[in-house]
Amino acid sequence: MRRRALMLLAPLLLAADFAPVRPGVALRFPADHGAHPAFRTEWWYVTGWLRPAAVTSAPASGTQITFFRTRVPRAGTSGSRFATEQVIFAHAAIADPATGRLRHATRIARSGFGLAQAREGDLDVAVDDWRLWRGRDGRLHAHVVVAGEALDLAFTPTQPLLLQGRGGYSQKGPSPSEASHYYSWPQLRISGARAGKPVAGTAWLDREWSSTLLNPRAVGWDWLGLNLDDGGALTLFRVRDRQGQAVWAGGSHRDARGKTVVFQPDEVDWRAAGWWRSPRSGARWPVGPQVRYRLNNQWQRIEIKPLMPDQELDSRTGGGPLYWEGAVTVPGGRGYLELTGYAAPLRM
Repeated sequence: MRRRALMLLAPLLLAADFAPVRPGVALRFPADHGAHPAFRTEWWYVTGWLRPAAVTSAPASGTQITFFRTRVPRAGTSGSRFATEQVIFAHAAIADPATGRLRHATRIARSGFGLAQAREGDLDVAVDDWRLWRGRDGRLHAHVVVAGEALDLAFTPTQPLLLQGRGGYSQKGPSPSEASHYYSWPQLRISGARAGKPVAGTAWLDREWSSTLLNPRAVGWDWLGLNLDDGGALTLFRVRDRQGQAVWAGGSHRDARGKTVVFQPDEVDWRAAGWWRSPRSGARWPVGPQVRYRLNNQWQRIEIKPLMPDQELDSRTGGGPLYWEGAVTVPGGRGYLELTGYAAPLRM
């Protein structure tokens, strides 16, 4: 449903005219891989599992590479080149079961002057020397550095894009205005290097842009994206209120043949479970939730197991939230789980 970009730089977001998200707007490619500066915020979100390319039995690590663009309206009518309206935020993380810890790094800059960019027309977003872009061969490429380890990765599509919701219009609350334009790219094949050593794996791209914040009753959300072993893809999410009840829920299932089912709010049942308390923040996170979804008139139940419990991310010093984002497995698949609003209600 993504994501935490809605919370980044919140004190800087002044009243302004932002483009609305409307149903029935056809997504167009490659243009919609690129930036949409008229909207309030958007994100390019890549999550995946890595292993040494030469050792298929080696333990896998989780990886997250994310870029956000946020529009910050100019103060007054300044014509200065320094008064840019766009801020680019980048985050990268490696979840390594060998150490049991999550390592992560962050970059942030205003666009322009060679510091940051989010190109229109196709995917090319960068902060300093960190970059995520789409090459002429159709593959996605990324360069980031986490705790001294460079990740230089290529992501090769093996399946078509998955338009979430109704043709890419994804509702996130009871009001039709509480929505985003949203598509995913599951089952991306990873190649490249981690700290100069060849790696392989599977990844997932999430792309959203929106101008609307969450429903006033919402305190946080839960999101799950899974690459299934049979070639399918599963997305599940819910937006929660203070009592832990769903303000809205949804997601989709696409099987290996391409048949897609979009879930309605009453077809997703999310139960918090598998609680883990952070020794640093004291926050409790339901890192092993149980989720049910109704597919073809039958309820399916999955139990989620984290790669490791400690995948808490604290971005409060940079204006972001305290949240949990981590690599997880389910019987017959693996992917990423995101949990927000459990330490404290999200403040928009």
